[in-house]
Amino acid sequence: MQKRMFITGIFFVAPITIILAIFLFFPILQSVYYSFTDWKGVGGYSFVGFSNYLDIFNDESFTNALKRTLLIGIAAAVLTNLCGLLFALMLDQALKTKSLLRALFYIPNVIPIVVAAFVWRYMLDANSGLLNEWLSKLTGDRIAIPWIDSPDYVVYSIIAITVWQMWGPIMIIYLAALQGIPQDMKEATMIDGASKWRRFISLTLPMIAPGITVNVLIGLANGLRIFDLPFALTGGGPAGSSETLAVKIYRYAFSSTELSLGLASSFVLTICAMVVTFFFIAISRQYEKGVM
Repeated sequence: MQKRMFITGIFFVAPITIILAIFLFFPILQSVYYSFTDWKGVGGYSFVGFSNYLDIFNDESFTNALKRTLLIGIAAAVLTNLCGLLFALMLDQALKTKSLLRALFYIPNVIPIVVAAFVWRYMLDANSGLLNEWLSKLTGDRIAIPWIDSPDYVVYSIIAITVWQMWGPIMIIYLAALQGIPQDMKEATMIDGASKWRRFISLTLPMIAPGITVNVLIGLANGLRIFDLPFALTGGGPAGSSETLAVKIYRYAFSSTELSLGLASSFVLTICAMVVTFFFIAISRQYEKGVM
């Protein structure tokens, strides 16, 4: 009987296993191999060992893109979670307009990022952008901050737009976690005379700890692999100051036909994402264990 059940299980698992092997695992292994060659995407190639990895780390534009990607990924994850939690706490109250506010906060995630990038490019224009015009009216002075035209501001503008786009899904997860807190526990803390801040620290945060872990992972995933926003907003400029690692991989693979360098860069990005993600997961798990 057990043998028959085992064979039946293999029969049902085999199709998806074969599909994953052909279209996922094999291409990954093949890409790893090609990252150690001088393959241009077509034609022959030869094995060059770690030469590609040495070349990309000797490329200052690559190391700058790597640092920039880590900054955007971590900053976006932290700020997105703070904003999402703040809005979730606000919408968890008995507000008459909370359904409308939920929809409004979620809309940025529905808008295609390329469309949003073009709108933000207009709003952040140094000369005629709406943001500078509003600031000029508020201050009474002419404001012409180059939000996306200066290396001093463009990365922070990308982080802000990323947070604006992602706080909707983060907020929904936090809101679901908040509504899962038992009402009797809330009432017990109120009867004990705990302040709002003490209830938030001692009850709310521990109860939504699993949601924090999920949301941190979502924020990191979207921040570290960001490509479409900087590419559509600035094209990686000015002077490469908004070029993320994903954009750099695109440049290697398709603009300069150095596909092997692009593959090597992609695995560096993968390793960095795994290290950062595992680090935050370890911290989140330790927190969850400490509060449960």
